[in-house]
Amino acid sequence: MANISIAQRPISSPFGLIGTDENALSAALAWTFRCCPVLLRWFLQQVGITGIATREFLDAEIELQRYERRGSSSGLTDIEIRLDDDVHVVIEAKVGPAVPSLEQCRKYARRLRHSRAARKKLVALVQSADLTFTDKYAQSSSEMGELLSLVTWQQVFDECRRLAISKSTDSETRIWCRYLTDFLQQEYAMKSFSTEAWILAASTEPLWENGLSHWDIHQQYKLWWDYTEIHVRPLYLAFRAAGKLDRIWRVKQIEHDVLVGDFVPPLKKHGPLLATKPATIWHLDPSVPLQRTLKTGPGMYNRRVRCDLDLLLSCGTVQEIEETMRSRRG
Repeated sequence: MANISIAQRPISSPFGLIGTDENALSAALAWTFRCCPVLLRWFLQQVGITGIATREFLDAEIELQRYERRGSSSGLTDIEIRLDDDVHVVIEAKVGPAVPSLEQCRKYARRLRHSRAARKKLVALVQSADLTFTDKYAQSSSEMGELLSLVTWQQVFDECRRLAISKSTDSETRIWCRYLTDFLQQEYAMKSFSTEAWILAASTEPLWENGLSHWDIHQQYKLWWDYTEIHVRPLYLAFRAAGKLDRIWRVKQIEHDVLVGDFVPPLKKHGPLLATKPATIWHLDPSVPLQRTLKTGPGMYNRRVRCDLDLLLSCGTVQEIEETMRSRRG
């Protein structure tokens, strides 16, 4: 497929055509809700609105940037969702460390107060690691406690990715959920990673006589593939080969349910079982050398380690990294 860009900015999904700011992000989510009723149904279930059949969401009204003035108060909402006189949801979307202010939430609560809908919710959709603000706001009034709910972009990303690769999902839902995950992960650069670094063991044994090893393939074709741990989203991959680790690769794209042979042609001839089995592939940028070489350490064998990036710079062995991460998590 041909490459396309706007002002030298590569585009990997239709959503990239409208930009990469917060308005574009809200619009991308709203459009995906429109095309994927099953995702909209899931979203509302997260905030306690249940018992609605997926087909009923085909009649939902989804509005972006609705402006309303009531007395001396006015406001512009990111996304509003209505379903007859049953459901009215206002979504305030934030990215980075930002969260909605208490005054913002109070303003939207006043707006919902005048809604005729039987079930009303104000949803804070955030990326922030601080998720305690909803409890604090709820203490300001009983109404706020009933109205305000929290959903994270990470939850949305995970559900979209699940729907995009699920064989039980209809084709249109898979397509639009894949577009949204690509937009979040590549163009918008949402921090949708599950770990900063993932340390993997790479075999140096040839896969066929005088042929390539896994380690050769990772270096030559700049990818890693796996059939089981398909939900790991690292910022960086680090391979330990022949007992040492001396460089890292930034992950630039993750593809699910694809054939490795399409990216590593020699496997089609010499490793047909590997080439024709659907896998998840992590595509990599060129490697970056570490300041010093790390050894594996005793007893690690083929163990995989997820860790914070700084430990690759401060520890002497992969075993020490694993022990330090265990202490941090504890």
